[in-house]
Amino acid sequence: MDYWIDAAFSTGGLVGHLSYILLVVSMMMRDISALRLLVIASALAGIAYDLIWLRNPVGVFWEGLLLLVNVVQLYLLWRKNRSAQFTQEEAQFVSTRLKGLSAGRCRDFFDMGRWEYLPSGSVLTRQNERPEFLAYLSKGTASIIVDDQEVAAVQEGHYIGEMSLLGDGNASATVIVTEPARVWRIEAEKIERLMQDRPNIANALQAGIAVDMRRKIVALNSVVTTGERP
Repeated sequence: MDYWIDAAFSTGGLVGHLSYILLVVSMMMRDISALRLLVIASALAGIAYDLIWLRNPVGVFWEGLLLLVNVVQLYLLWRKNRSAQFTQEEAQFVSTRLKGLSAGRCRDFFDMGRWEYLPSGSVLTRQNERPEFLAYLSKGTASIIVDDQEVAAVQEGHYIGEMSLLGDGNASATVIVTEPARVWRIEAEKIERLMQDRPNIANALQAGIAVDMRRKIVALNSVVTTGERP
């Protein structure tokens, strides 16, 4: 028993413990870069333990392979972020609606949808129906109609259909483009997959939608107070 206790708390034992502790902590990371950095640190500690104290070539080989794979993946992630490019309107979108998301993931998000020009009269959502798209109005305006009565207008820089899609419900209003518009749209099915499979993008999207909702509430309060649309 004394031998096992001494071995566990010797310098070598502590290095071995550190390797596994770092590996366990890495599994708690939601950010993939942080996860891979911790796995790399775990592999380095494991290599030192296997090489210096255990003299175990098998362990060194597998820890080295783990190190190599994660270094390569981290490099690919870095290169993807570095090579990501955005148009001016996409850059504006990123700065206001996707804060905290890496450039590579922002590029992935945009590529899931598409930019379109829509003429006046285009319907973005229909009351009491589930929206087919989440839309972001980059330019132009749209009218919000409830029970065949126009109640408000959506100005550029706002999402359309976000609450219905994220809340898994039907649209509470019909939204119709009133001026030729430039919009980015993503299908509802892709949003559903994104929420399940891409938590980092989903969290950034939800945070941006929360900002958008606050701005809409402020604009609505202005209409109620002054009787004029912003």
